Amino acid sequence: MSELVIELPGGSLDLLGGRVLRDGEAVKVEPRAWRVLERLARFRHRVVTKEELVAALRPEGTVSEAALRQAIRAARRAIGDDGPQPIIRSIPRVGYIFDVPSAPASQPAAAGRPRNDGVPSLIIGPLRDHTGRPGLQWATQGLVACIAHGLSIDGRIQVQDALSLETCWPDEPRRRLQMLRAAGARHAVVGSLTLAGGDLVLELDLHDQDEKRVIEIRAAAPAGLVLPAIAALRQAVLGVGKRQALVHGIHGMHGCSPLSIELFARAKHAAAMSRHPAALRALALLQQLEPGFPRLDLELLRAQAFCGSDDAPGSAARLLEAARRDGDRCLEAQGQQCLGTLHHVKGRLREAAQSLEHALVLGRSCMPAHWQGSTLTLLASVECRLGELHSVAARLNEAQAVFTRTGSHWGLLKVLWLRAIMSSLSGHAEQSIRWNRKLANVARRLNANTALASVCLNLAGELVYADQLDEARECAEEATATALAIEADPGLLSTVANIHCLLHRLQGRPDAAAELLSLLPDPAGVQDDGFLWQAHGHAAMAAGRIDDAADCFLRAATECRGQGNRAGEVPLLPWLVEALVRSGRLSVAQAELERADTQAHLQDETTTANLLYPRALLARRRQQEPEAQALLARLATAPAALPLFRRLGQGLSAVPGDPQRESPTPMAPPSGAMRREYRFAHCLLDVERRELWVDGRRHALAPLPFDVLVHLYRNRHRVVTQEELLDTVWRKTSASPEVVAQAIAKIRQAMRRSKTHTVRVQTLYGKGYRLLADAHVEPDDDAAAALLSDLRAAQEHPLAIVPLLTGTPGAGTDDGDLGYPLEVLGHALAVHSRLKRLSAAEVQAGVDAASAATPEAIADALRTRSPGVHVLFARLARHADTLALDYMWVSPEARAEGSLRDRSPAALGRRLASRLLRPQADAADEGAWTTQMLDLASRAAEEHRWSAALHILEVVLDQDPDHDLAAQLKARIGAPCYPGQDNARGERY
Repeated sequence: MSELVIELPGGSLDLLGGRVLRDGEAVKVEPRAWRVLERLARFRHRVVTKEELVAALRPEGTVSEAALRQAIRAARRAIGDDGPQPIIRSIPRVGYIFDVPSAPASQPAAAGRPRNDGVPSLIIGPLRDHTGRPGLQWATQGLVACIAHGLSIDGRIQVQDALSLETCWPDEPRRRLQMLRAAGARHAVVGSLTLAGGDLVLELDLHDQDEKRVIEIRAAAPAGLVLPAIAALRQAVLGVGKRQALVHGIHGMHGCSPLSIELFARAKHAAAMSRHPAALRALALLQQLEPGFPRLDLELLRAQAFCGSDDAPGSAARLLEAARRDGDRCLEAQGQQCLGTLHHVKGRLREAAQSLEHALVLGRSCMPAHWQGSTLTLLASVECRLGELHSVAARLNEAQAVFTRTGSHWGLLKVLWLRAIMSSLSGHAEQSIRWNRKLANVARRLNANTALASVCLNLAGELVYADQLDEARECAEEATATALAIEADPGLLSTVANIHCLLHRLQGRPDAAAELLSLLPDPAGVQDDGFLWQAHGHAAMAAGRIDDAADCFLRAATECRGQGNRAGEVPLLPWLVEALVRSGRLSVAQAELERADTQAHLQDETTTANLLYPRALLARRRQQEPEAQALLARLATAPAALPLFRRLGQGLSAVPGDPQRESPTPMAPPSGAMRREYRFAHCLLDVERRELWVDGRRHALAPLPFDVLVHLYRNRHRVVTQEELLDTVWRKTSASPEVVAQAIAKIRQAMRRSKTHTVRVQTLYGKGYRLLADAHVEPDDDAAAALLSDLRAAQEHPLAIVPLLTGTPGAGTDDGDLGYPLEVLGHALAVHSRLKRLSAAEVQAGVDAASAATPEAIADALRTRSPGVHVLFARLARHADTLALDYMWVSPEARAEGSLRDRSPAALGRRLASRLLRPQADAADEGAWTTQMLDLASRAAEEHRWSAALHILEVVLDQDPDHDLAAQLKARIGAPCYPGQDNARGERY
């Protein structure tokens, strides 16, 4: 899909409105004709087969070949397709293609540019907290988000969301400013929060190019800083008078209570920390306390979308209805974007693409450039999973133009990450590996944790299938540790776990795979694309539980196909068939291979070559040794086969077999709808659109010669016999050998039109034919290297994690099951405290060099080897479903001891970082907001509104899990013996 409104000669096709316009008037279209038009238009980047069109027409009743032709004629009449160049072009024996060029990507962006280019843009980074109060840790990001929310309400300032960058912000102001400017906004704000007497002081440094302006605001409470900050920034950015800025700048949030403002800020802080359920609970409570809070409905929908809440569709319907009633296209566009995110989280990829495309159409004329670019990249990622690679390329071209114009390094990072995925799916693994290596360096310098986990994941996957397992292990460990440390969304975590468990399987580490999966949820309760089931399948294969592995892979395939994730099914299929064969389910394995022969997205050159391995395994299990050896020989010489499967095939070939090798059984010919472009010399073979381009000109080639050329290209490394062409292209019909010679003659006639004559079909008499042409690989787009030009690497202090045992620190842990959780805790601590972990070898060398087995001696030895090192001595123990941490912290500035409890090691690391960053703070700090919330909870409990009281206490504990009073109240209210509880449990606000 490219656009929802497609321009046609003399009219347009409105996919969103479901109508055809000619000369501004709606044209009546028959239902069957519209179904054909919609299918062809949405997939106009490729040939749509007759089978697909028949399936689209089935809701209208039984469909015959004649009925399909009649629907095509009606569709042509509706759009006026009677010119010399047909719009609906017939591909004989295959299907049809909607042959209308896509609108240039720059046109839609240009259409909305005049309205937005004159609006100043601004980004506010998280505050540097110098108060020393643990109870104010939420203010670093929460206050900023609240101020940004107030500035963005009336649209006079384009406010970029710094919290969406998902990075660890350095303390150095210059470095922080550099990272903010990398977002491309004109104005960047670096702020700090300090104490002066009994007041809080908010200092905002507003940077406009080389100019700097300092804004200072004082208030007794954090929420009291928000409205004056909005007015002061509006005055500075827009140049209006102070009184005018105060009147117009805060009208949206004027009248909101400090309690509500702080609750909203705390919710945004939880969202910035990827704790979306906590954010949703806080926003839901805010809706009960103050329903009129500005744009709360949109923020609540956004939180519901990230959580995949079942309440989100109803919230979206109400918001979109209100936006249409008020004529607010900006709100409607943002609502559609949230709806697309919800469908994406739920795995409904087709619906997600439609909602995001609708949002893009609405937002082109009113939303700022950075929003359009972000929506384009999100839509491209969805379409990439759907396998619609032509549309992805157009999205990324437009997004790259947007981010290049605005100067957004963060946006370009996302674009180039998706281009690296595109390179992988297009069969250019080496190019993808080079890009991902560059992008990993970019992500590290930007402290972009989510991007780093994603890029390392892609790089690890490419290296695994390239059979470079040692380097792949380093990348997979970094991806896994980073994803767990930032508590990434389940989709990213499950994908990382899948690659890491595959690596553990290939390197024979079943215990490591089991440890990793113990930190993740049960796949039966997670909505993803089946990646977590795949991870369990690889872990089961590593442990020798073949039947369990086959069951897991089957569940993964069901999830993947049910959600339409075509891109995810491709790497799954070889492992699925292998597990089925090894578990003895040969008929099911054969059915999967037969299904692959009929699915277009599973018939590209690489997938076809990789499936030779499980096909050979199946043939051997059926004691068809000649066929198995022939398939393995083809696998060993297939240029598109991935090195990993080639090595697995070599291992299978080592088993002695029948020396008499027969020709393999020919596989099914390719379908008419594939997803690949092949470039060689000055020619382009577009298999999706079934077109041959020579020197930039399209040449019509009949279906059979076209299929012959595709087969010759895919087997260009060897001679293709005449019998093989008859088997694969003509399906062993009663065709004479002369038809092959005629097809070859037509191919040569088309190739002779090339000015260079560098491509030719060689005839080897008595043997067959061979295509002499070198594949063309697109040169690297080195825009990723440009991202590094003005980014300095941050200086990080070293961190050592030493296991703490009773009396013997550094000697190891008693409970081997907690070794991996301790690693996750250490990485989470490093990420959130901006420290760089020492390797296990460096830590062990320091422990060995210590004069005594005491924390002080070990810390001194490590400090000698690594000056400025911070040392954490930690001991983990499991109590029911929680982890208990006892720790000793030794740093150049301070020493501290303590204990923490939580369900996950990543949460322990995050909370420990927050505690250790303020070693001198008063642990008994109690804010007015918490006191008010506890009063509300107590009042609700006294009135027997138990659900309301529990809701408030859950929000308090989300902000401070160690709050003893809130935990005690929650335990008392949740106890079954609480007086009158059973009769009133259903009451709410």
